[in-house]
Amino acid sequence: MPRYRTTSAPDDLTDSMRECARASRCSDPRIETANGKTTRWPALTPRAFCDSCRGVIARALDDLPMLFVRVHMELGGSQQASGGPVVSVSKSAPVPLSLQADELIRLILATLVSWEERVRTVARLSELDTATSRRRRDGVILTQAWTILAAHLDALLALEPEPMVRDGELVELGGADAGLDVLYLAWRCQALLTETTKAARHLEGIPCSCGFCELYEILIDGQFAGANCRQCGADYTAQTYKDLTDEQAEPVRKSGVRRRSLLVTAGDDTTARRA
Repeated sequence: MPRYRTTSAPDDLTDSMRECARASRCSDPRIETANGKTTRWPALTPRAFCDSCRGVIARALDDLPMLFVRVHMELGGSQQASGGPVVSVSKSAPVPLSLQADELIRLILATLVSWEERVRTVARLSELDTATSRRRRDGVILTQAWTILAAHLDALLALEPEPMVRDGELVELGGADAGLDVLYLAWRCQALLTETTKAARHLEGIPCSCGFCELYEILIDGQFAGANCRQCGADYTAQTYKDLTDEQAEPVRKSGVRRRSLLVTAGDDTTARRA
C-alpha cells in the first residue's frame, strides 16, 4: 500500500514530538508563508497521528463496514432470477462481475485480520484459531476484525514496528502504517463505488480575512481539511476555518437579532418581497 512521505523536519523538534504520519495530507497542518508562498507542513504530535488525523482515521474505520457491504454488492450477478428459463451452466464457480470488487474485498479482509492479530496480542485477548478462521464467511471475518480494531483504536495506532507479510514479503509495520491502511481501504472503496472525485465546494457566505467570499474547501482523502481563498491565496486549516466562522458569528449573537416570519396579506408586493 502507498505510504505518505514526511516532508519536513524542524530544527527544534524534540525526542517527544514527531511529525504526523499523514505528512502532506495532515488534517491540521502547520501553515507557513514566505515570499508570498504558502506551505503546509504536518502537525507536530507525541503520537503517530495528530488528534485531527486520529479523528479522520476513526471516522474512516466507522465507515468501513457499510463500504464493505456496498463493495460486496458490486459482485452481483451470481443469482439467477426466479421464474426464468433453466440454463445449463458449467460446474465451476462463476466469475464475479467485478473482479475489482473481488480483489478489494480480499484486500480489506486480509489487511484488517493482520492488524486484528497484532491488537489481540498487545491487548491480551484470545488469539485467533487459524484453522477455524479460514472457514468463516466474509461478513463474520469483517465484523470480528472491525469490532476488535474499533474498540482498541489507540492501541492499534500505538503499535511498535514489527515484521508483517505484505505482497509476499516481510516488512516492518507499526501503528502509523495501520492508520494509513485504514484510510487507504476507505479511499479504495469510495473510488470503486463513485468512480469520481468530489470537486472543492464553494463555502458561500463566509468571507476571507481579505473581505472576499472566495473560500473553497480543501479535501484530503475525501475529508474536509480546511479552506483556501481563491482571491488572496490564504490557507485555513479545519481549526482556523472554524475560528473564522465563530468570529463572524459572534457579532450576530451579541446583537440579539432574530429572524421573524412575515405573513403574506392582500396588497403585498410578493415579487419584490416587500410587505
